[in-house]
Amino acid sequence: MPAKRILYFTASQVGAYSWKSGVLTQDALFENSEEAPPAFGEYVADAPKALYDLLVDIVEEDFHQESIPFLRSGDRRSMLNLKLAQRYRDTSLAMTLSLGYQSGPRREESILFASLTNTQSLQPWLEALVGREARIAGVYSVPLLAPALAKRLGFPQKRFLLISLQQAGIRQSFVDNGQIRFSRLSQIYGDDMAERAGAMAAETSRLHQYLINMRMMPRDSAALDVIVLAPDEAQSDFQRACVSTEELNYHIVTAGAAAKMTGLKSAPAGMLAERLFLNLLAHSPPSRQFAADDYRRFFNIWRMRVATHATSAAVFSICVLLALPRLMDYYAVRDMIGDNQAQERRLNTQYTHLQAKFQKTPTSTENLKALIKNYIVLEKQSVSIDKMFVELSKALAVVPQIEIERIEWEISGAPRRATPGAKPPPSPPPAAADPAAKSAGAPVFEIVQLSGKVNAAQASDLRGITQLVNQFVLALRARPGVEVSSTQLPFDLNAEKSISGDIGAVRETEVPRFTIIFSKRVDS
Repeated sequence: MPAKRILYFTASQVGAYSWKSGVLTQDALFENSEEAPPAFGEYVADAPKALYDLLVDIVEEDFHQESIPFLRSGDRRSMLNLKLAQRYRDTSLAMTLSLGYQSGPRREESILFASLTNTQSLQPWLEALVGREARIAGVYSVPLLAPALAKRLGFPQKRFLLISLQQAGIRQSFVDNGQIRFSRLSQIYGDDMAERAGAMAAETSRLHQYLINMRMMPRDSAALDVIVLAPDEAQSDFQRACVSTEELNYHIVTAGAAAKMTGLKSAPAGMLAERLFLNLLAHSPPSRQFAADDYRRFFNIWRMRVATHATSAAVFSICVLLALPRLMDYYAVRDMIGDNQAQERRLNTQYTHLQAKFQKTPTSTENLKALIKNYIVLEKQSVSIDKMFVELSKALAVVPQIEIERIEWEISGAPRRATPGAKPPPSPPPAAADPAAKSAGAPVFEIVQLSGKVNAAQASDLRGITQLVNQFVLALRARPGVEVSSTQLPFDLNAEKSISGDIGAVRETEVPRFTIIFSKRVDS
């Protein structure tokens, strides 16, 4: 947080103060002249990043209450700016304060127009601050702090009169419904506190009558609470002078007790009630102030920068909070990976120790792995002949005249076998012949070459023998998955050959034989 500096303007002098944690320190004191002295510029240049609050306590101020129609947004701002321009010649140190809405058929808003009328005495000091690019937080007056000070002192009343004794004089601030309505600074001469207390009581009675005549408070209202901030050494003088009546109810509070209640730890010696207002301004400045935006330009730039940094920090914090679970997951996974790697190293070490105790084999581990792989492939490709016997038996049951003499059975990756007597196909390359080189999904076929003869038929009955052989072939083909690839009948039916013999003669010759080649897929 930048350093806090407060400038206290009176008609005769300008006091420069530093504030930190309830400790008020006087840095310098300048005469209030038409031009700011060079020493003031050096004082401002000494702390270029400090925040400046200006508290003005002068007679030249104006408070005016007026009602405006119910408006919003831009129309309301335009109306308020027009009213300020109509009432005050210089609006650089002017402000408006809403006093609430009036009840009735016309919903009007009560506005308090306030201004520091003698701007010429303040402009040299403000220009010196702007010229040094000082951050002017705002220009305030003592009446703006009166409601907050009374609340700090434990007076929650909505309507009261706060009277304080400062270096500039006696300040009388009338607060109604928690808002400042009227204030006046009076000069009371004399060093005797008893005389000052008596003069202040007389001024309070006249101000009370003035408020009633100006209709700021009703005539039949209850007694007005008057809070008097008296010096510690003059408490008894003020208690004798300020006697409560049916119209005024006095509450005497010493400046020392008020300092404790407002959190002021220490202040320069010789200060009166202004120390309370300076401490309150440094700790809790009001939301409304007099300075125009031209004077507060560098303060607004700094505030925007702070807001940008705060927003960036908030966004960064949110991102960190969102990333925190991911970060925890990352560390958890990393620890898990480390544990797994340690376990892997431990198991590898154990395996190495166990492997060293194994009996030496006559061959290498790679050869054993290849042998086991070939064995597994051969085991998967091994097929029993019993299923083929079942298919053959069911076909023989259809044609019982068929007598089987020879069966040649083999396993092959090709579904067909060469016809007997034909030239055998070229042998496959070594890689294809190796069962381990075959894919696990390649088809495997059972191939059977069947040789037999036909009983219960004459050798010369060519038609009957051929018919029985064809019936047997049809019976084989009727079996699921069986495919007959070649059939060699007992007779050569080629047109180039001739058939001769005695018609009707019975010959005692050997019964002709036939050959059939069929296949079946193993998984069918």
